[in-house]
Amino acid sequence: PSAVALLMWAALAIGSALALGAMSVNLPQGWPRARQAAGLLLLAWGLALVLGAASGAHDPLRPLANLGGSSAATAPPPAAITTVEGLDELQRALATVSDDSPAFVHFTADWCVSCKLMERQVYPDPRVAEPLARFTRINVDVTRTDAATRELLDHFGLFGPPSLLFFANGEEIRQARIQGEVRADELAGHLDGVLDWLVARRS
Repeated sequence: PSAVALLMWAALAIGSALALGAMSVNLPQGWPRARQAAGLLLLAWGLALVLGAASGAHDPLRPLANLGGSSAATAPPPAAITTVEGLDELQRALATVSDDSPAFVHFTADWCVSCKLMERQVYPDPRVAEPLARFTRINVDVTRTDAATRELLDHFGLFGPPSLLFFANGEEIRQARIQGEVRADELAGHLDGVLDWLVARRS
């Protein structure tokens, strides 16, 4: 699925590049040249995406990450994350979460650029990583746009990724959910607020 998503992005980028005249010659100065420059950038990105798909990459913003050497490939993940697909798998994963640990559920997809930005820049931020470590993390992969994915999104009333849901004792903390991209400082404060709310509820 990751390679297919990158190839779809590549097709879009290359098609847009050609539409902008990336391969045109003898263009007049001014706007036509500016359009061609933008097209060349898109063309370069599209070709990088093709290479990334061939190398097994999954992030459209870093398609050549797997070609940069072995250090990145061997780096351990920052935290244990359970990845599920479908409503049944998510419910089973939530059932295994300890009563003492709230669950952080991230709806993500290979084609979701905002999701990849958050995974690469927001979650590793120390302001976020510290409170996030107190949650059991579950990723819900909605890359496939099939009936099972639609059932899952409809069950929670979500339009798609990125969506962040919080659970305690198997029940969603409905007022805590976040839909859409969020900055590190915003998420850090939100996580602290959820944890404080849980402590107050238990006391």
